[in-house]
Amino acid sequence: MQSTYRDIIDSKISEWQSGIIKFEEQAGKATSDSKARLNTKMEQLRSKIETATVQLYELDEHENVGNTMETKGKIIEIFTSVDKEFIGHEGKTPFML
Repeated sequence: MQSTYRDIIDSKISEWQSGIIKFEEQAGKATSDSKARLNTKMEQLRSKIETATVQLYELDEHENVGNTMETKGKIIEIFTSVDKEFIGHEGKTPFML
């Protein structure tokens, strides 16, 4: 039986991986100073995503009727901690007339 949170976790991890790809695209277009900073940020994000992935799947495995709300809270906390790393680094499309 698939858990309640598995699809949500998989979707969020996929979203984060797409964000990393966008960072890579930005780094490819950046100056050397910006590129170095973006590369450092990407490595930090990759590490954080790997850690979060392990934690999320562990929480998912141990989720049961008795701890559903606690598990949900922890999952949201992990999602938020990684999501906030992407804020301010999203690709911005300039307004065109």
